[in-house]
Amino acid sequence: MSDNAQEQQPQRPEQSEADLAKAADVEEYLRDVIDPELGINVVDLGLVYDIWMENETHAHVNMTLTSPACPLTDVLEDQAQQAVVGNGVAESLTLNWVWMPPWGPHMITEEGREQLRALGFSV
Repeated sequence: MSDNAQEQQPQRPEQSEADLAKAADVEEYLRDVIDPELGINVVDLGLVYDIWMENETHAHVNMTLTSPACPLTDVLEDQAQQAVVGNGVAESLTLNWVWMPPWGPHMITEEGREQLRALGFSV
């Protein structure tokens, strides 16, 4: 992926009701994608910024990482492909790594906070 592609956050096109329902399914399956460092899924960590469908078969996900220097993008991409395409939710998946807005702990869902507390983190 080029640096330019990483800097510009792709925008969601207009979505049909079917697209919105499919995007919700994609989000649910992305809960199976676990951040290897924290052990919490990427949705509850607040790393997923937007999800949309193209032609009802191709899922696009704008997401970020806890740090732009994170070396684990390949692991997360593989997990996401398996979760979404491997389970038949979409025929293909594009992960767009975006950095604006920057991720912060305030983006973690309440469920994510509970999971982190159970692991001994103070959030």
